[in-house]
Amino acid sequence: MEKGIDGIPYYQKLKTMFIEEINSGNLKYGDKIPSERELAEKFKISRMTARHALSTLEREGFVERRVGVGTFISNRKIQWNFITVNSFTKGMEDKGLKPSTETIFAKIETADEFLASKLNISTGEEIFSLKRLRIVDNIPVAIELSQIPYKFCSQIEEYISTKVSLYKVLDEFYGLKLTKQKQYMRISLSDPIESKLLKIGNENPCLSIEGTTYDSFERPIEYYQILARGDLVEFYSEPTNPQ
Repeated sequence: MEKGIDGIPYYQKLKTMFIEEINSGNLKYGDKIPSERELAEKFKISRMTARHALSTLEREGFVERRVGVGTFISNRKIQWNFITVNSFTKGMEDKGLKPSTETIFAKIETADEFLASKLNISTGEEIFSLKRLRIVDNIPVAIELSQIPYKFCSQIEEYISTKVSLYKVLDEFYGLKLTKQKQYMRISLSDPIESKLLKIGNENPCLSIEGTTYDSFERPIEYYQILARGDLVEFYSEPTNPQ
């Protein structure tokens, strides 16, 4: 593998250069970048090294290749803070983005043994299940399922709409102050239904998150599952300094 005098592989340097150009705004969504041959000639590297750099950028979602056309900058990553308990709408608006939501279903169900253990309720108790498609700047980015013990939010279906934050409803109508979350994250492949909703190819790599949201009394209020597009969403945290 070709390396510079500093020992860093040339493909890594090329990849880093493109990422910096994307982050600075010099390269934007839809911009076409040079071909393998053009990159090899410009930077005096082998076509194999150029190909490796482009392949790495593609795997990480920075570029997309179109057969017979070329390689183009992909949609910019949408940052999602997975530590702060916050509504999706407010989080996206704070970043200057335009969020919207489509409700897939909102219904009353009964808790199975698994869900009962997550929410500290009895098997068979009523739960409110809300499944939504999250959209940013008219692009579907995630599928989100929230499940809440109905005893905490009786008649919530009367207040829920695509334009209202679930967390805001829980706060304003039910006095539920959500303060922390425990969650797990992994890579998952989208199934045919998920792929259609997210407008991606079948079995595309996605970020799968599941967790529990607690209120100020340490009660589990919500069990949630999120499937987010791996090519568009990146999760981050902002740890606070210990007091």
